[in-house]
Amino acid sequence: MSVVSVLSFKWVKSFWMIMLCMLSGIATGLYAPGIAHSVADFGDLYLSFLKMCVIPIMMTAIISSIGSLFINSGAMKTIGRMCLVYAAALIISGMFGLIFGEVGHPGAGLPEQSKQVLGAIVNDSSSNGSPVEEEKSQGILLFLLDMIPSNIFTALMENNTLQILFFSVIVGVAVGMMRTRQGEDVLQLADVLFRAFQKAISWSMYALPFALFCMMAGQFATLNLDILPAMLKLIMMFYLVSIVLIIVSVAVLSLQLRQPVRVVIGALKESLILAFGTRNSIATVPSCMHALSKELNLQSHAIQLVVPIGMIMCRYSMVLIYTLGIAFTAQLYEYDFTIMQWMLVLVGAVLTSIAGAGSPGVVSIGMIAIIAGMLKLPAEVTIILLLAINPIIDPIITAANVSINCATASLLSARKETHVQDQEISA
Repeated sequence: MSVVSVLSFKWVKSFWMIMLCMLSGIATGLYAPGIAHSVADFGDLYLSFLKMCVIPIMMTAIISSIGSLFINSGAMKTIGRMCLVYAAALIISGMFGLIFGEVGHPGAGLPEQSKQVLGAIVNDSSSNGSPVEEEKSQGILLFLLDMIPSNIFTALMENNTLQILFFSVIVGVAVGMMRTRQGEDVLQLADVLFRAFQKAISWSMYALPFALFCMMAGQFATLNLDILPAMLKLIMMFYLVSIVLIIVSVAVLSLQLRQPVRVVIGALKESLILAFGTRNSIATVPSCMHALSKELNLQSHAIQLVVPIGMIMCRYSMVLIYTLGIAFTAQLYEYDFTIMQWMLVLVGAVLTSIAGAGSPGVVSIGMIAIIAGMLKLPAEVTIILLLAINPIIDPIITAANVSINCATASLLSARKETHVQDQEISA
């Protein structure tokens, strides 16, 4: 016992160790870019391992939870609640984005020097032969066609999370509707595989501090710091609204679960740090499910369903980008919107974020052209500037995205009964 306690490596995963490694990575990226570039690949290697484990976790969690839902009945009521909560959370996030865009005026009153810097960035992007591709609205039918995989193995190879989600939902519904002993065996197998990959993820957390050092070093070594003064107001608005949404999410969790704020923060800190460091919401799915089910005592089957679906379909971070991005563009070109036009921005941001589910970040940002086109706003400049500041704002909006998804999960999941908690503790 004494040997095990002495050789325990739990300190490696401590909050202070993680923060020290992140700050060291930032300093290395800014002041020693050569070293940062040489270690960045190790961060990518760790992120690839997380993605390798996350996809099986996501598939088995959705299959087992949806299957159990259909076996026990009440599925349609749960699906209806999910749609209402997700829609409300997306709209509220969009409203926060518009309010901060209107109050902060990130695109208004820019000095002439800042406008020259922005113009130079746009011209440089055009002259490099990399024109911005503006995504056009493709309609609901093509969106549904893109969601259905013609080959599930191709979807797995391409890491197409939307198609993997659709396949997992169909398998879960089909197995649940069988209501046979064989179907229950399939669900039990999925649950075993889910726990096995969760164990692999828990092992990988010991390498998290070093991986975050490598990732932060690589990200900050490639930052274009020239854009900071010109886009400072917009960057500040992204950070402010994200921090406010994180605080609101923690408050919702605290009130819903009747837990002190410090307990909620303690449970979510690993997920938020992982989101900030990796800039990947999907990579935080195992950590979020562990925090909500094990540390905050929410029912596991519900969490295994709502967390993966929420992370893929409800991209609150993109809603913030669309609403603040449109507000910035309107102020930059001195457009005055009516209330109805702002409502159009809000609805367009929510629908576009859902339509872009599963798309890469660059493609998703380009989809702001859909909203800009409805309002007769020039989109190309906005897309170029958002892409330029994306490495700076992506960590905090990803953390906000994860915190909101955890809050919505708490609204959709009941707490475990006392005897269930006791059984898990004794196990």
